[in-house]
Amino acid sequence: MRQVIISTMAPILWAMTFFDAFSIFAMFRAYRRNRKNRIPLLIGILCLGLFYDSLILASGAFLPYGPLLKTLSQFRYILHCVLIPLLFPICAYSFKAKPKFVKIVWIITVLIMVVGLYAGISVVTEERTVGAIRRYAQSDLTPKFADTVIQMLDIVPVFFMIGIGIVLWIRRKNPNMFFSGFFMLLFTLIGIFLGKDPGGDKSQSLMFYISMYGESLMVYFLYRFIRKEEKR
Repeated sequence: MRQVIISTMAPILWAMTFFDAFSIFAMFRAYRRNRKNRIPLLIGILCLGLFYDSLILASGAFLPYGPLLKTLSQFRYILHCVLIPLLFPICAYSFKAKPKFVKIVWIITVLIMVVGLYAGISVVTEERTVGAIRRYAQSDLTPKFADTVIQMLDIVPVFFMIGIGIVLWIRRKNPNMFFSGFFMLLFTLIGIFLGKDPGGDKSQSLMFYISMYGESLMVYFLYRFIRKEEKR
C-alpha cells in the first residue's frame, strides 16, 4: 500500500494543485457575489498558499536540488506560517461575532502571523526525496522556537474550527465547518501515526503528503459551508 501511495504521489500532487487553483477561483467568485461576506475572500487567500505549496511539491518531480528549489521551498514554510492564522478570523466571521470581538481576533491573528513569519524564515531545510518528488523539508537544525510555533499552528486553529463548527452545527444546522476542521485533524493524525517510514528514514516520511488530503477536504467543506450559508 505504501509503495502504491509513493508511486502515485506525483500525479496526485498535480491534481491537488489544480484543485487548489479551482478553489481560489470558486472562493473569489463567491466573494464577488457578496462583498460584505469576508469569509470567501479569506479562504481564497488561504487557498493561494495551499496552491503554492502543492505546486512547489509537484514541481519537485522535475526541478533539481539547488538554490531555486531551496528558495521556493523556504517560501512554502513562510506562507504556511503566515496564512494558517487566517482560520481564526474565518471562524469569527462564520460565528457572526460582534465587531468588537472580530477586531480582537484580528489583532491576535496579526500578532500570530508576525510570529509565524519569523518561524517560517527560521526554518532550516534539508534535501529529502520520496518517490519521484524532490523537496526541501524541515530539518532537525530548525530552532526549537520555530518548530514549536509550526506545530502549534498545525493544531490550535484546527481545534478552534472544530469547536466553532460544533456550535454552528447545533445553532444553524450547518455541519460543514465542523467537518472542515475534523478532516484536517484526522489526516494530520493519520500522517503522524502512519506516515512514518517503517525503517525510520525521514526522507521517506509521508506525513506531509497525507496531511495534504486533509487540507483539500478542509477547503471542500469550507466551500460547502459558504454555499449553505448563502441559501439561508
